[in-house]
Amino acid sequence: MAANPWFSSWNYGLFRILFGFIPHRDFTDNLCQVLISTPLLSTWVFAACCYRYWTKYDEPRDGELRARRRRYLVNAAAAFGIACLVTLVLRPWIHWPAPVLNPDYQPLFPRDLWGDGVANCFPSHSTLAYFMTAVGFWPLNRRLSLCLSGMALLLVSFPRVYVGGHYPIDVLFSCLLGILVLAAVWRSPLMASGPPKTVKRKGAGGLFREFVFFLWVFELGEGFRSVELLFSAVRHMSSR
Repeated sequence: MAANPWFSSWNYGLFRILFGFIPHRDFTDNLCQVLISTPLLSTWVFAACCYRYWTKYDEPRDGELRARRRRYLVNAAAAFGIACLVTLVLRPWIHWPAPVLNPDYQPLFPRDLWGDGVANCFPSHSTLAYFMTAVGFWPLNRRLSLCLSGMALLLVSFPRVYVGGHYPIDVLFSCLLGILVLAAVWRSPLMASGPPKTVKRKGAGGLFREFVFFLWVFELGEGFRSVELLFSAVRHMSSR
């Protein structure tokens, strides 16, 4: 396993600059930990925006506009799934431990944070999820998209970098990957030509779509913790 990330000196320099402006103190460390552990203060705003745009009603032009909004919301969720598959392919070949596990970076952080990170922190999947969700609103509401993008970096990415869970390169790569995958999905004829009439259908098919979207919004709001627990349980059972 590689000991240091890509552009190690650049990452180290950014940490030095960051901690020069915002030194580690109990208040800042605790605030970042609260943002990471409390979805209501960080990630639920993304879920609320998705739910609002999914259910928004535009009488009398409801059919066309609602179908367009839902198509872009589905595209963003599908793009996130594709991006996750890309990272799964890359992780066996590109990996490094979190800064608080890296002896070269540990002196930058308080000693009580040492050992809290994961063995492979590349890339930042939290950034990937919420930054992609934010950029996914670009065709629908550019001001909202920019606002959510800033919130993703400030409320999701920054706390994880500040406490040593990720390097700046992890966040930068996730942002670039998210933009590239979203652009590819938007240009895909399969995604772009989703049938608008499906949003008007009733019955089992429509209820199933609503249920799946509800699960997506819930997991988005909760930081995909249920998914993580499920995968952990599956790994534990398969290792027996």
